[in-house]
Amino acid sequence: MSQTRAMLFPDWDLEAIVSNMNTERDDDFSHAVELIQQGQLEEADSILQVEMSRFPWVMLTAAHIQIQKGNLEEAKRLLRAATLISQETILQLWAWHNLRRLGKAPSAAMAQQVLGIVIEVPYQGGVDVLASYSDGTARYLNHQGGLIVWDTYDEQITPLVYEGIRLARPMGSLEQFHSDEPVAEGEVRLSTLTPAGVYIWEGTPEDGSDVSRLFAQQAALLRALVRLVLDRKEDQEPDSQ
Repeated sequence: MSQTRAMLFPDWDLEAIVSNMNTERDDDFSHAVELIQQGQLEEADSILQVEMSRFPWVMLTAAHIQIQKGNLEEAKRLLRAATLISQETILQLWAWHNLRRLGKAPSAAMAQQVLGIVIEVPYQGGVDVLASYSDGTARYLNHQGGLIVWDTYDEQITPLVYEGIRLARPMGSLEQFHSDEPVAEGEVRLSTLTPAGVYIWEGTPEDGSDVSRLFAQQAALLRALVRLVLDRKEDQEPDSQ
């Protein structure tokens, strides 16, 4: 059987597929395939990891073009695919937001899935904001404008992020957009991020309530996050002696 005819059938294992890929194109993917064929798997893996992380962003961009061209069904298809393959929670949430704007709602079971939480606490005339996501990442913006971006795994921080997501549930009113209104003094705001939209709860948590327990857990996450960042900063500073 000729190779051309054989390629019409589905019974090809991955080794045979990769071995027969064309590597003549001048792009990163072709270079990675060439490295695989040469047995340089680690180098190829590094390139492919970067390429795969970019793909959901390509889908969002392509969906935007399809919307501008009036091809709404194709845009929906691209956005739904982005929700499935992206490893970045915030990108999944962006895709779901735009799907809903196109009239594509998540299933009832998926609509209640907590993908992220954002807590806002007024402090000294400003507001402290802590966001954490189901992919283990977190962001902290303090009332003075300082920012911590947490995108890596840590044996202490990452479990705390996951614990907060596990404790959270949709509370308050379901909105399609987050609130930019100032949080009243003495109150807090909890935004629970789901495929269905943003559930917003605002008020003073009662002792022992679900909101109170979640804010206490998030306070522990924030303390650990700030402490770890400060420790790393001290380790990186040159000895003043």
